[in-house]
Amino acid sequence: MRTSFYFVLWQLAWLPAILLDIPFLNEYGFFFAFIIVFFVDCIIKKLLKDQIAYQQMCEVAFVLEMAYNNDYKKYKRQVLLQMIVYIAIFVYILLFFIALFTEFSNVPLIDYILWGIFVILASISSSWYIRLYLQVRKAGGVMLNKELQEIYLSYKDERDTHTSEEMLLPRPKFYQVINTANTLFAILCIVIGLLTTIIFYMYNPEFSSEMEFYQLGSSIYGILAIYCGVKDLLRISSSQKYILLLLSCAITALLYVPITHYMNEDSLAAYIANDPNLSYDAKDNLVQETIILDEIGDIEPAYLKQRLMLLLSTADSKKLLKKTIRVGAEYQLVFRDKSGNEQIIIISPSELREIYHQTKSNLESLLEILKLDFNGAKVYEDGEYIVVEIRKWENVPYPMQSEQDFSKWLVNYSKICAKDYDIASFNRGLTMRFIFDDDRFIEHTLSLEELKREEAQIDLEEPEQDSTSLFNIFSNTPNNNE
Repeated sequence: MRTSFYFVLWQLAWLPAILLDIPFLNEYGFFFAFIIVFFVDCIIKKLLKDQIAYQQMCEVAFVLEMAYNNDYKKYKRQVLLQMIVYIAIFVYILLFFIALFTEFSNVPLIDYILWGIFVILASISSSWYIRLYLQVRKAGGVMLNKELQEIYLSYKDERDTHTSEEMLLPRPKFYQVINTANTLFAILCIVIGLLTTIIFYMYNPEFSSEMEFYQLGSSIYGILAIYCGVKDLLRISSSQKYILLLLSCAITALLYVPITHYMNEDSLAAYIANDPNLSYDAKDNLVQETIILDEIGDIEPAYLKQRLMLLLSTADSKKLLKKTIRVGAEYQLVFRDKSGNEQIIIISPSELREIYHQTKSNLESLLEILKLDFNGAKVYEDGEYIVVEIRKWENVPYPMQSEQDFSKWLVNYSKICAKDYDIASFNRGLTMRFIFDDDRFIEHTLSLEELKREEAQIDLEEPEQDSTSLFNIFSNTPNNNE
């Protein structure tokens, strides 16, 4: 069997570890795949002994034909290509071996041993082909080793009276069947290589910067699979090779959508798995965020939807938003109380895409949220402070007698707002200003240093809870009526 067969075999050997939720297979998947490939290779070599011998004869005849025609350019190009391929194989294996140490955890010892052996074997093979290429360039002609030189004498005598095609006759039994199987595996190898290359290119931003060795190694693997598949396909098929190449591309295009959709669903589910408030229903294709309240009040749905859309527009929400858009899911915010009452806010996929393409900073989104929550208050930032001017008391006289009590209340209220909206994370202080009917006002200012001290004290008293939930960002909003 040709090289493309083993590319496909490795992928098939991985399937049990991927599809079956068995702890042993999950941990020792690579070793299990290696055992399968090893025994399948032994069985094939025994059952297809004649066919393999014929394939080796064809490869030898390919070199001897170049020597017979004294085609140095073709021979040199062939050796150069082999050198590049073996160097690429070595680099691919080396990158994965390094990734075992730097990018993966809980790797079994057997994986280190196997990949280490592969690195040594690949380095020996690549160095041999490098030396061969240098020797060929120096010699300036087709080079044959002692064994091939002896074979060449008889090959030349027979070749003088026969065509190159006749030199490969007779073919072994079941040749046509094996040729068809090799064609199928070559097509599958091209499809695997194209899918691997395209998917890693399209999803490259999704990977962590700490996975560089794995990404680069996988990209080289995809290119090698394409090369081996195309090479085997061109050697196997003569009349229909270009049609089969187009077929490979068509199969790749057909498989791309369902495979990436499955990957997107799995990626989304994994991303929100640790957030108790978020869930993804693949059947109905919707993301739900659930907020449990003691009692659902009279909050207007329009306000809730507008606020949710503002939260979705923040830079911190882009990753979840992008994953949701990729699966074409609807986003639902569900408010539920202990009595079983619930209120659902729905953001459609088209609205999600519109929000995603907005270019607001987190600070800009915060200012809009503050305006919404404080019912049209004037909200702005001056580079040092976020200022909230509340004028809804324009018809309320200045509290002369209770000015001190109001000021004390405002101090506490400002601290609550600063904490709930996480003002310190924007490197700004906070100024809360209440303006009365005669344009006099009472305000309280919290500097960034004060907010950070307050935040540090809170962190000591209660551990921070990390969440990917969208509505949890700035969710503890102050009462607009206070």
